[in-house]
Amino acid sequence: MADEEAAAAGDGEAGAHPASTLPRLFLRAMRTHHRSAALLYRDGERWREVPDWRFERQVIRLALFLRDRAALAPGDHLVILSSLRPELAVAELAAVAQGAPSVAIDPTLPPDQLALALTAAAPAVVIVENAKLREQIGSAQRAVVAIDGKPRDGWTWSETLDLGGTLDTPERAQSFRARAREVPATGPALGQIVARDGAVQCQFIDQQDAVGRVSRVWADVPPVQGDATYVAGPVTLGARIACFAAIGDGFTRCAFGTPGKEPAEVAELRPKRIVASADVVERARRAASPPPVVRSTPARRVLDWLKARTELTDRKN
Repeated sequence: MADEEAAAAGDGEAGAHPASTLPRLFLRAMRTHHRSAALLYRDGERWREVPDWRFERQVIRLALFLRDRAALAPGDHLVILSSLRPELAVAELAAVAQGAPSVAIDPTLPPDQLALALTAAAPAVVIVENAKLREQIGSAQRAVVAIDGKPRDGWTWSETLDLGGTLDTPERAQSFRARAREVPATGPALGQIVARDGAVQCQFIDQQDAVGRVSRVWADVPPVQGDATYVAGPVTLGARIACFAAIGDGFTRCAFGTPGKEPAEVAELRPKRIVASADVVERARRAASPPPVVRSTPARRVLDWLKARTELTDRKN
């Protein structure tokens, strides 16, 4: 069975050759990986790890909840109003693995712009970063989930995983994987809100395009065991692709930056790839600058390392 699943997923070594879709990329990485964790996030003064097995279970359980309790169907749109955080990665994969494209929207948009973005995205289900955002999105959706807090007329994040857990039988998990393998390469995968010529539109890239972008990330810096990708700042398409690339290569840990702590976190993790705004990168450089006299400090080495990574920074997408 495992060999059949490997062949169906189009697998080779993790990160060596791209699969045809993001769901197949995910399935391959969850079976073949060489890292301590898929995701890293800051909890107070400590880094918390989300190992691959836990990440996979969260994706499957959220997907089962979205399908059975929120009636999310292939072709429906899932909108995520959230900053870059582990739940964003879980939600995107839970949706795209079922043929439901995921649209990420900046949760800090002014109310009028947020309303226009939601209209353009036309979501069936919305995941909001906190319960307060529930009051800003209207009631046109079939379901609303809040990552933090309890939303009005909706579910909390923990409730969705708990409910998904009651559905997470071996048979249903296999059914999820089978559906994920069947998602067509030409189907829409990731959406982004674009303002153009005075109009707000939701533009999509398909599965094949998304995997092609992941492949280019790997070609830029071939992944090896122990790598880390650091993502911070706005939820851009480039940041989301970087997350898929890190998760999907089977070697790289995807670390989500903490607002205001990016320079210290970059110096601590020394990630191979940094995806952040130019301001974040510049602050990381300044924080790594050595004292004016002492030239052989660790800070000097970090500064040299940051300069070497300039070309890896996604400043636009």
